[in-house]
Amino acid sequence: MTKRINIVLFGIGNTGSALINKVLKERKELMLDRKLDLRFPVITNSTVAFFEKEGANYSWEANFIQFAIPFKLEDVLYYLMENNIENLIAVDATASAALAVEYHDLIKSGFSIVTINESLNGLPGVGKGLQFLAESRGLEFRQVAGAIKGKDAAADALFDAILDVAEKKSKAA
Repeated sequence: MTKRINIVLFGIGNTGSALINKVLKERKELMLDRKLDLRFPVITNSTVAFFEKEGANYSWEANFIQFAIPFKLEDVLYYLMENNIENLIAVDATASAALAVEYHDLIKSGFSIVTINESLNGLPGVGKGLQFLAESRGLEFRQVAGAIKGKDAAADALFDAILDVAEKKSKAA
């Protein structure tokens, strides 16, 4: 049975865009070989978010440009709850310290987190605290190591971490 994993992507710059394209390229193989269906119900940049519409064709770039709306984190959480979207992984492909501060709330809302956000390094002890909080809730917190050169290498590192978290979620179900 295929396990649907819902990724809320924060940051569609070079790395975020490369990650989406990699997931789309690998989608069929992931479903057949690993029984994982990776979806992006919410994609954001720093000011607007695209909320996936059921039945819409998946052309994320066109949809984002045409349908993205201003948002707050509460809007994202409300949308996910209203639509009963589960098996959540928040992927942070930004450098936003403000978003890193929200990780606690995301974990408390049921998200595993995969991040490449280097601003987290400037918040001493936060990584270990987030790791503990996530584990205490049966979730995952993964900080992909910094110093990754290039958008494709960063997207590959995020993708590998997402697959690892997704497979753990799949086995736990």
